[in-house]
Amino acid sequence: KLKFCLLFYPKLLQELSDIHTSFLDKLRESLIPNAKKKMALVFLEFREPFLIYGEYCSCLLGAIDFLADVCKKNQIVDQLVQKCERDYNVGKLQLRDILSVPMQRILKYHLLLDKLVKETSPQHEDYRSLERAKEAMIDVSQYINEVKRDSDHLVIIQKVKDSIFDLHLLQNGNGCDLLQFGRLLLDGELNIKAHEDQKVKLRYAFVFDKILIMVKALHIKTGDMQYTYRDSHNLADYRVEQGPSRRLLGRDTRFKYQLLLARKSGKTAFTLYLKTEPERDKWRKALTEAMESLEPFGCRSTDHKMEIFTFDQPTTCRHCCKFLKGRIHQGYRCKVCQISVHKGCISSTGRCQQNLVSVPPPVCDRQLSAFNWFADNMDRETAAHRLENRRIGTYLLRVRPQGPSTAHETMYALSLKTDDHVIKHMKINQENSGESLLYCLSSRRHFKTIVELVSYYERNDLGENFAGFWMPIPPIYTLWGICFLFEKNHYRNSHSSSSNSF
Repeated sequence: KLKFCLLFYPKLLQELSDIHTSFLDKLRESLIPNAKKKMALVFLEFREPFLIYGEYCSCLLGAIDFLADVCKKNQIVDQLVQKCERDYNVGKLQLRDILSVPMQRILKYHLLLDKLVKETSPQHEDYRSLERAKEAMIDVSQYINEVKRDSDHLVIIQKVKDSIFDLHLLQNGNGCDLLQFGRLLLDGELNIKAHEDQKVKLRYAFVFDKILIMVKALHIKTGDMQYTYRDSHNLADYRVEQGPSRRLLGRDTRFKYQLLLARKSGKTAFTLYLKTEPERDKWRKALTEAMESLEPFGCRSTDHKMEIFTFDQPTTCRHCCKFLKGRIHQGYRCKVCQISVHKGCISSTGRCQQNLVSVPPPVCDRQLSAFNWFADNMDRETAAHRLENRRIGTYLLRVRPQGPSTAHETMYALSLKTDDHVIKHMKINQENSGESLLYCLSSRRHFKTIVELVSYYERNDLGENFAGFWMPIPPIYTLWGICFLFEKNHYRNSHSSSSNSF
């Protein structure tokens, strides 16, 4: 971990510098009278770039320890650091303290925005956008904290792995990778009896999100506990029940409180023996929580085939649009339609669009992000705010955060300014023609791709789809999307150019 921090930190600091330079510039622009972008929207724009602080916080302790070690071993470096500290702030803060400042500040952004919300009238035009910005920064803070927590937990998992000899857990083709089984929930000593042989064995057990691992302690004089692998059980195959209250009749009467671990198939069962009643309750709680995370209650309200999942990249929940947090088993993903959600949002995901998975989207629609009128993931309120100061007829195509609610809806919607104070939002629907999908605003006219749909209504009015509605979509050059994509690409280009120097 320390080597990773040493290699990663210089690049990380440069990226943070680039992000905050751009962030500060846009904040200043937002304070100009009649600015095109309000301050709250700047915070919303940087919601994802700020996630890099998760990595920063994860490496912080390693960087501080390395700094202390170098200063201790090298007097010249120590004197140079002290001189820089005196020149920078008259010695009030040490370098190790300064390294913590960025983390402390990013975690307070939501508090500053909360103060602005409290000082803003609910009737003010900026009130709702400030609230959204505050919620976004709370989401970022929670993401950072969870990434830091899971980074520490990864160290614990590695120590467990290193302590077990002959560890080989067959799953997904990588039997030694404990990370595939999730977080360590509980570990400790217990007795276990398999019902088929009735022999009680003393074991040390580790409960992970997906698996129960049984090991036997080795007597080694080094002081560090070492184990040899004995057995493991996939928790998805079991249910846990409280055993009878009678005491264990045998040589070891220390383990007298029982739990029953039974296979759902009914073929086999194990009895776990714990020393005290609170200890038994603790094991039952850990096993029950692990099993419930593998089969969430919310799955009973939907036909999605959800599985707990570890995401490699920052991912947002399909339902609430907040980030799935941490580094291990951040949320759930449908095996069929691939949507990603929090555990608590599963019951609100609607029907699985499995009938559409076999039909790939048209090639042209796979590059929607290349068009200036495409605004990516955006809710109704944000779209309305983006369009309210544009001329009548300006529009954008966006991805609806909540996704489709029926099999005939797509995830896309057109937002169009139709009057001085009216923004119309139109869902794009789809129909299966047998060989391919067709897209439409209504049943009056169908298109092979969404691009064709947009192009057609740039030249023809929308009246055929909506009674009393005559307005055509204007030419592409009027779109807010040009500004949006320019800003996004400008940031990415400057960001990548700075990163490439490392």
